[in-house]
Amino acid sequence: MQTLERERQYDKDIRRYYDTVTWLAEVLPGSMRTPVEYIFDGCELYANDGSGLGKIFHDSIERAKDLPGYELRRRYIEQQEYFDMVGIMKGDLPNTMVVISDFPPELMQADKDVGGYNVSRKQTMLRVISKTGYHLKMYSQSLDLSDRSALENIYMYLGFFPAGGELLGQRMHLELDNKRQQSLIDELTNVYDSSLEARYGDNWHAGIRNARQVNTYDFVCQQSDLINAYLSNTSNFTGGDSEYNLAAAMRERFVGESARPKIEFGFASPVANILAYEEMVQAGQKASARGEEFSACGVSLFSAEIGAVGQIEGLGYGNQTDKLPDDKFGSRYFKCPKLSCSFINERPKDRLIPRCKKCGADVSCK
Repeated sequence: MQTLERERQYDKDIRRYYDTVTWLAEVLPGSMRTPVEYIFDGCELYANDGSGLGKIFHDSIERAKDLPGYELRRRYIEQQEYFDMVGIMKGDLPNTMVVISDFPPELMQADKDVGGYNVSRKQTMLRVISKTGYHLKMYSQSLDLSDRSALENIYMYLGFFPAGGELLGQRMHLELDNKRQQSLIDELTNVYDSSLEARYGDNWHAGIRNARQVNTYDFVCQQSDLINAYLSNTSNFTGGDSEYNLAAAMRERFVGESARPKIEFGFASPVANILAYEEMVQAGQKASARGEEFSACGVSLFSAEIGAVGQIEGLGYGNQTDKLPDDKFGSRYFKCPKLSCSFINERPKDRLIPRCKKCGADVSCK
């Protein structure tokens, strides 16, 4: 009962903020390290927004049932990872777990981004999960290339020997003191990079040759004007123009090495909001003209002109759109004509709707 009550009380705004920041950090062409801390009540783990992790993992499995088979397989494996996290907190397992979430083997030869997987970078997510009192701390570090030999060196460094095939389910459990828990993520990242340096020369950081020493997660958090403008002008993630424009503006700042907003105002001020929104629109237009793609956290955005529906169709998830076939008015999906909204609406069969479901703009002609 306590778990159910707490789940109903989670803060949706906090969750949306961190989901947005994490997605953007993975989008950027650099090394990402995200720190997350969970609270344990003796039964369930809770994120900083108050949500219970059990339901999140359960829901991810339900959503994956409409996705390609490898996604469902990986979601079930990740649910077992969650069960191990609870086991760590209950004292049934050693206090530290290392997870190597390697790039899906089915996509290693793919030539186009699919479902949030960037096929040119082929990122592995290295997770170090540690118990400290009533808290569970997790560091997630991106490792580009998913180089099998370098990843296997991480296992051997810790005294484990991986089997063939996918590494995601081959979790490693260790009993460590607090100091080693804190340093382990750096140690393992260095093991990966040292393996690449020994074979290919040059300097490597998180699987990126001659990379900038910038954590993309920290960088995104610094760009508060872009984040605030996006969150205040949208109500949810649609995978359309708003997200594409935001990713384009964030990448443009990162590549241009502008570590802080170009113009600084008070927190979420109207002027900063307007300027940031205009910057996002302009960046999105330029990125779309160049044909840029943005992939992270299960979402691949191809062009501001394509929008959410085009993304779903482009990924080959036909069963998603088959639920709403065209009718006598044409497509049952349409984008709100209001530039500041661009929400993807859905119509009942053979019926028009008078207003946008998100902003209320007049869309009766749709």
